[in-house]
Amino acid sequence: MKAVINSTPLISLAIIDRLSLLDELFEEIYIPNAVFKETTRKGKRKASVIEKWGENRKADVLDIKAKTALGLIIDEGEAEVIVLAQEKDIGLVIIDEDKARKVAKLNGLNVTGTIGILLDAKKQGKILQLKHSLDKLLTEGIYISEYLYDNALLLGKEKR
Repeated sequence: MKAVINSTPLISLAIIDRLSLLDELFEEIYIPNAVFKETTRKGKRKASVIEKWGENRKADVLDIKAKTALGLIIDEGEAEVIVLAQEKDIGLVIIDEDKARKVAKLNGLNVTGTIGILLDAKKQGKILQLKHSLDKLLTEGIYISEYLYDNALLLGKEKR
């Protein structure tokens, strides 16, 4: 399976040292140029880790009109994720932001996010515990609603 990833999941997985899960779960991951630039900017958390891991996964968006149109309602990186997925005929995008997830679904794409990746990894035995990763994300300032946290633990068959 192939996927196109947005900034927040990329940064979140880097923060918890789990970028390798993307290689384990997917045959190919694409990072749109706008996302790559955003996540590797000087001063961004884990920029050097993401740059090293993602250098050969960067991809250009060709349909600038579609990107511009989507850019009126979501940010540039999210727009590039959706357009790139459509251009490469990839049905899955990895996006955490709610509005962009809705736009991706309206454009016929399947959506997962950081927590979805972690849940898949746990189901496949690639990580043993979900709670530790979620707690580290929270400690590092990544927002996870209480509902999402509790639901993830429930789906992962773990206790709070």
